[in-house]
Amino acid sequence: MTYTKKLVGVASSLAALTMLSTVLPASYAVDTEETTNTFDGSSSEKAAASCFDIKQQNPDSQSGSYWLYTPQMDAPAQFYCDQETDGGGWVMIGRGREGWSEDYDGKGNVADLASNPDGTDAFKPVQLPSKTVDALANGQKPSEYQDGVRFRRSYTADGTQWQEGRATRGRVENWTWALRGYAEWNKVSFNTPGQSTYTFSQDYNRIFSEPLERQNTMRFNATKDTGWNIGFQYGSRFVGGSQDANSYLYSKTGSAPLPFTQVYIRPHLTQADLHFDAVGAEGTAEKTQPNLPSNYSDAWKWRTSEETASGNVNEMNTYVQAITEVDGIVFTGGDFKYLENNAGARVDQSYLAGFDVNSAELVEGFKPTFNGQIKALEALPGGRLAVGGEFTEVNGTPAAGFVILDAHTGQIDNTWNIRFENNLKTGITSVRTLQVSGDYLYAGGSFTHVKGNTSEATTYARSATRFNLKTGGVDWNWRPNFNGTVNGISAAEDGGKVYAAGYFTTNHGASSHKLAELDPTTGKLARDWKWDLSYIPPSWGMSNAGFQFDVQDAGNTVWTGGAEHLIAQYSKQDLSRVRSHITKAGGDFQDLHKSGNVIYGACHCGDFIYEDAKTHNNPWRENTNIHKVRLVTAVDATTGDIIPDFNINVSGRSGFGVWESFVDSTGTLWIGGDINSSLSTRGVQKTVGFARFTPRDAAAPASATNLQVKRQDDKDVLNWTRSSEWGVTYQIIRDGRVIATTKNTTYEVEASDAGQYAVRVADSAGNISASTAPVISQPAQAPVQKEQAPAA
Repeated sequence: MTYTKKLVGVASSLAALTMLSTVLPASYAVDTEETTNTFDGSSSEKAAASCFDIKQQNPDSQSGSYWLYTPQMDAPAQFYCDQETDGGGWVMIGRGREGWSEDYDGKGNVADLASNPDGTDAFKPVQLPSKTVDALANGQKPSEYQDGVRFRRSYTADGTQWQEGRATRGRVENWTWALRGYAEWNKVSFNTPGQSTYTFSQDYNRIFSEPLERQNTMRFNATKDTGWNIGFQYGSRFVGGSQDANSYLYSKTGSAPLPFTQVYIRPHLTQADLHFDAVGAEGTAEKTQPNLPSNYSDAWKWRTSEETASGNVNEMNTYVQAITEVDGIVFTGGDFKYLENNAGARVDQSYLAGFDVNSAELVEGFKPTFNGQIKALEALPGGRLAVGGEFTEVNGTPAAGFVILDAHTGQIDNTWNIRFENNLKTGITSVRTLQVSGDYLYAGGSFTHVKGNTSEATTYARSATRFNLKTGGVDWNWRPNFNGTVNGISAAEDGGKVYAAGYFTTNHGASSHKLAELDPTTGKLARDWKWDLSYIPPSWGMSNAGFQFDVQDAGNTVWTGGAEHLIAQYSKQDLSRVRSHITKAGGDFQDLHKSGNVIYGACHCGDFIYEDAKTHNNPWRENTNIHKVRLVTAVDATTGDIIPDFNINVSGRSGFGVWESFVDSTGTLWIGGDINSSLSTRGVQKTVGFARFTPRDAAAPASATNLQVKRQDDKDVLNWTRSSEWGVTYQIIRDGRVIATTKNTTYEVEASDAGQYAVRVADSAGNISASTAPVISQPAQAPVQKEQAPAA
């Protein structure tokens, strides 16, 4: 079959051209109204818009594997379509028995969904990546799915009877598999064999719980009955299930089983709903993955002990609490007793260590000694390292809460003579935050007086101060006076305001509840920062509630993190809140770190983060999405959106969480805190104290070149010069839509008169190159007949 196209803006004499392929002029566009091609899902070239689209075209279509493609997908792919239930048109997005995942990236080999949708060999869960689910819906919000989400659960152990469940996700703008978090579900219904239909209008749950706790309960959950495996669990009073490999109901106790379940959605998409732009004269632009760290930790070489050097075990004495880099050495400081490597060697080095930024090997020549934990680290000019904490002695020399070290030798650098004092009753000097910005080194913590390098006199500077980077002298004009500890400090990059977070409630007697915007000249309040607390514990009262651990300048906005379970973004224009997110069940945000346009928020949160929620008690009534979070999240510093692609898997021993995150000069993310395991590409590894996440591949592969299209019989034959990168695939674009993927440098397809072709390159990380310039297919010309001489 030959496909025909109507051309807009191309001379009608095109057919008279003698070339078999033509580079596309800039004025070319595609009008697909007259195409005779049927996108019936039978091949990659004929990928349909949806299973629903296929059923509308062919009401007799049967359930099975079909090719689907929408503009939000990179290329056509095969999916399983249920074309029988309730009129058909359902696409399967997940299936399995026990062991489902909450990860944004889904689980398993997604090709198995199309080829192996049912049966005992399909018990191992496979789930589409959340991004793919959104693409299948062409960007439609899950809360707006016309038919909600469909759950087909086995009702019997032999898999001969099935329950049909339906529910609509409320308040969710993008698909995620974080279904174990409490959330709004609407229009819930269950059709169970031999029973009447059960319906419920709305519930806030891990999908739905009925009072009887039997067949009409469906919780995405993990319990003792299921061996802590996640699945779509029946109620606690539902009897049945075993650990038999062939049972469609899995349970370790014989009750509350996890049934084999298939999950479907039904996007009502047809070809008329899709729009594919013709490729411009320069080709398509490259598409790259977000510039983020890998979701899998790097293989560990060194780790800290699981003992604190101080002997204290609480959330304020975690193994690693501060990380920074000086001259290619990454320093980790906190409260650890010793170090050990993956060969079993132990090094008796406490509180502070340095590691080569490239090899992650211990810098053995750097071995200072401390008698107390470290809370803050900051790089100084000249290869120096500023250290803050709760120590009183360094290398045998008195040093109350602050010292500057030579970053290569670990010896005290005496260039500056700086001293901190705390003349309150506690008498404990603690420097908890350090930041270099502009011409100053800022410091915050628990202290009352400081002495700079340019004078022997001390000055009153309650909980915050700054030093001139050239002289080491105290800025006598910038003198905050907080009535409580400062945990975090961040000076604006443009030299504007300075922001502080902590336990304070006043500055110079003016009300300043846990957050402060400071004048860059005087250190007094620039404006009264009134903000809404997420929760006020009744036993605490207002003065103790809402303590904040960190603050981070981000250009036009400023980010804060602390209690209760709140990370928030504020406009610098009027200090009004722009966005906020709440963890639940989880904990407070303890550290913020900006790298590029990403804010990393570290917390003692190991469950879910509710995007755009404002209150601690009922975030599921306010959110726009729910994401799985495991001690660190990432947000777009400008828009405030949570970045779901970042989804590391880290856990700790005591639940104290991560207290520091830092991106080094190679793009590797280091996190530190109460950590004792992390997920790597080889499985769970015992990364104690800190873990490293190297940058993912975010570069587009080199483009293909020299595309040529020739007509051979009824085929368009494409040839091109390969990309300089290996292990890539080539995506064939015709008339604005990808029609095929191949590893070869040639491809043939049924001819399309004046079809517009281009080729782009995709790598294994999901990066896509710019395409070739488009080429127009030309019909082969019939040979010219020579005029016959008249017969004699």
